[in-house]
Amino acid sequence: MKAGLMKYSILGAAVSAASLSMAASAQVSSAQEGAQLEEVLVTASRREQKLQDVPAAVVAVAPEDFKFQGLQQVSDIFAYTPGVTFDDSGAIGRGTISARGVPQVLAIPVFGVYLDDTPLSPNTNFAGGGTFLDGLLMDLERIEVIKGPQGTLYGATSVGGMMRYISRDPALDEMRGTISVDANEIENGESGNTISGTISLPLIKDTLGVTLSGFRQDRGGYVDYVNPATGQVVDEDVDQADNEGGSFDLLYRPVERLDLRFKYVKQEATFDIASTVQLAGIDSDDAMFGDYTTISEPGAEKVEYEIIAGTLNYDFDWATLTFNSSNVELSYGQQSDFTSAIGGLLDQVAGQPPGTTTLVVADLQQGSDKYVQELRLTSAPSDTLEWIAGVYYTEEETFNNQVVSATPVLPFEVLSAKLPSDYKELAGFGDVTYYFTPAFDVTAGVRVSRSEVTLQVDTAGILAGESSFSGDKIEDTVDTYLLAASYRPTDDLSLYGRIASGYRPAMTNLPLLDPVTGENLADPLIESDEVWSYELGAKGQSANGLLGYDLALWMLDWDNFQTTIFANGVNTGANAEDGLSAYGMEGELTINPTDNLTFLANIAYADSTLNDDEPGLGGVDGEQVPNLPEWTASLRWNYDFPLMGDWRGTFSGGVRYTGEYESAYSQSTTNQAVKVDSRTLTDVNLSVNYENYTVGVYATNLFDERALNSRTDQIAGPGVFNSTGVFERPRTIGVNLRYDF
Repeated sequence: MKAGLMKYSILGAAVSAASLSMAASAQVSSAQEGAQLEEVLVTASRREQKLQDVPAAVVAVAPEDFKFQGLQQVSDIFAYTPGVTFDDSGAIGRGTISARGVPQVLAIPVFGVYLDDTPLSPNTNFAGGGTFLDGLLMDLERIEVIKGPQGTLYGATSVGGMMRYISRDPALDEMRGTISVDANEIENGESGNTISGTISLPLIKDTLGVTLSGFRQDRGGYVDYVNPATGQVVDEDVDQADNEGGSFDLLYRPVERLDLRFKYVKQEATFDIASTVQLAGIDSDDAMFGDYTTISEPGAEKVEYEIIAGTLNYDFDWATLTFNSSNVELSYGQQSDFTSAIGGLLDQVAGQPPGTTTLVVADLQQGSDKYVQELRLTSAPSDTLEWIAGVYYTEEETFNNQVVSATPVLPFEVLSAKLPSDYKELAGFGDVTYYFTPAFDVTAGVRVSRSEVTLQVDTAGILAGESSFSGDKIEDTVDTYLLAASYRPTDDLSLYGRIASGYRPAMTNLPLLDPVTGENLADPLIESDEVWSYELGAKGQSANGLLGYDLALWMLDWDNFQTTIFANGVNTGANAEDGLSAYGMEGELTINPTDNLTFLANIAYADSTLNDDEPGLGGVDGEQVPNLPEWTASLRWNYDFPLMGDWRGTFSGGVRYTGEYESAYSQSTTNQAVKVDSRTLTDVNLSVNYENYTVGVYATNLFDERALNSRTDQIAGPGVFNSTGVFERPRTIGVNLRYDF
């Protein structure tokens, strides 16, 4: 859970039977076609491959059926994906994604997010690394989750893994589309609804096609704002959120060899306050007042994405040339009422009677404007040698503006801070796969990345003082590598081994100027960090195709990882003095006992510990990394049954488990370490389908478990704590209708 302005504040596969698709590493055909596992194709390795043949842990998810079950945020998919953890901030598009024991502490992401070939994650620590595109409601063919470092083909910020939103191609032959309406009610909360639609049609048959897609979501709230002095509810369901977006996708195929594609995406989420609950104390999971209440005054927050992307694909027969040029604008804005926090202090400084200052507003605006170009050449499929070669360039301008103002206007400025930064990167990459036999191949890859970053800091006002700081240009060169081997003793079994590295680029640190000498007390450089991962895996299915499995054993070393430490009385960016080591396992099992029934079981274990004492973090040698559960597991099922004539029914659902974990390091001087209990949630769905119509009812968190997703217990003084938490959403019951054409 992330609270306050920010850390750097101046203040598979889808298992498909009938209408359900499960997050899995194999896809099951519909009951009408039998129960055998179908072949699934993915592009995780930047070329189309059978999922079983990819020498990495990949999960492919068909998002439509998650949405139809009321699971309408990408975090819901992570809950059913082994080895991936989502630390919820309680707001749409806000939170951090971790995988395989690799936590995000500094604002630079450790889990990359792509839309097709366009990277969305920022590369600097001042752009809002806790903000990401929650694209589950977009028009998607599938979502690919790739676990483990992906530094050679995907570059920085993918040290723990990455997620790709794969768009559906616009129709070139005949029109298709979907209209969906969803209405729901939260237990002891308010109602919500979602309306979405997609239409794709050929403008010139076989040559030009277009897809138009849009959605509007009113997400109901359930957290009440309470006056801390009286304990009375001032405003109910203040965490209500609006989320809307749309896309325009154009595909032009003048000849069979050439595809030209243009895509525009706009998405905006607005809310008054995140779903953060004020807890009674460090020894309690109860709210201070009532079940779901906050004492933080609602403000105004907005997360916005705008993406423009153009892609060219040309088939030379011997290879395919791909060129992608894109622009990604991300912004996050937050306005908060700080009157109760510092209003009295400002009156005192101004020498005016207490209560004269009636309003203090803190305004944060941060984001990035990212320009990316990538050119790559991918060889045609071969029985002997396959290769990929490419170059990548990005420019990223980030802004981070913070202003605190008071009403009535004071005779002095309260706070003004601007932290613009610029990031540039040029990289060359490639990999080669050699088939020693049809059953055995080896892949080797490398990426060489050169980056530079600059930072400017300007502050004014009594809270920060007058200062101007221009950081030195930080230049860095990082090499990442891949070595993988695959062995297929039979058509139904694939064994692989994989060694891979990933990194985050070097960064300019926020200065900490000594008020007397003006000396910078912080290390001006946050060095790049590097992770090495070692993995063994097996993927396959039974001879009769009724059982599928995906197993992986892994370990990794992450040296000098970028983090936030407490030094000179404040939090500052730094590198860990040593690093961490982690190991774990993941297992997925798909079973089709009958033509109409499918089960999917997932389990994952991750043990991530510090290699040495880390005084700045408050961690000791061998201590578990906080906010990462050791165990996660899930079970999903789908039962498809005939009703009468062309009517069919589906009963589906899932149970998801997240193990306990500590919320902070044991010796932290900023946050108290508190154990977050394990949680088990159940989701169910019953739907009826007739021709192109499907209607369903669902319940998420069926048994209304009151379970913490994350918590923070800030140390405010000796024995004094500010304890807040984000709970899993209470039981939500809904009904939906979908029409496909």
